[in-house]
Amino acid sequence: MDNLMEIRHVSKDFSHGVFRPSVTHAVKDVSFSLERGKTFGLAGGSGCGKTTLTRMISGLLSPTSGQILLNGKDITGLTGAARKHYHRQVQVVFQNPEASLDPTMRIRDSLLEALEIHGIGSSKDERMNRILEKLKLVALPDYLLDRHPHQISGGEGQRLVICRALLLEPEILLLDEPTSMLDVSVQAHIMNILQRLQQELGLTYLFITHDIELLGWISHRIGVMYQGQLVEAGPRDQIMEHPSNAYTQGLLSAFRDWDKEYT
Repeated sequence: MDNLMEIRHVSKDFSHGVFRPSVTHAVKDVSFSLERGKTFGLAGGSGCGKTTLTRMISGLLSPTSGQILLNGKDITGLTGAARKHYHRQVQVVFQNPEASLDPTMRIRDSLLEALEIHGIGSSKDERMNRILEKLKLVALPDYLLDRHPHQISGGEGQRLVICRALLLEPEILLLDEPTSMLDVSVQAHIMNILQRLQQELGLTYLFITHDIELLGWISHRIGVMYQGQLVEAGPRDQIMEHPSNAYTQGLLSAFRDWDKEYT
């Protein structure tokens, strides 16, 4: 197994209060690995710690303890140029594209800004050619470049955020509920695009969602979080068909009962 990233015994605590201080253990001793070119799906309900874990992997938060390794190198505590380079290698796609895009900027300028910040491209023409190339990968027309975020649909916005991530040619995409705000038909289109991009570009995904059935579609391995802990992890078929943990069994049962009732 060719592990691109390893999460080793990662924990995150948050302190609260002054007169009566307390500590919330948001993530507790979580370990798993991301295999190169594959998808690790992370499921769990609201407040289970999966988004906090994602923010630590992205570098937006520092773990209280543990290690996060990319190609064998610990990335916790990176600063300066090393931190900037890491952010090129590991990009995040959040669930709400409107919150990820500056509403005052045209889409063209938002995409150019991402390239300029990272010093990619020696001229504006070169950067525009790169943008047009990535737009095609996510099946977006170039006339959207002259619009503002409020002038495009939710599905277009999510593909645009994926496009912006691809501009930096990352190795890993952290996909935090990337389809939860979309209609079912649009959701399926985004999922198909993600699968195609993985095949064409060799991308590695960490796909985070509350919908464990969705992970059965896209993941190679699945982990389940509950109250900050990774309670179960394994190959997709094992988790989907023969879960050993009671919480995992409950998640699967809830989605399958809902599906029977409404189909």
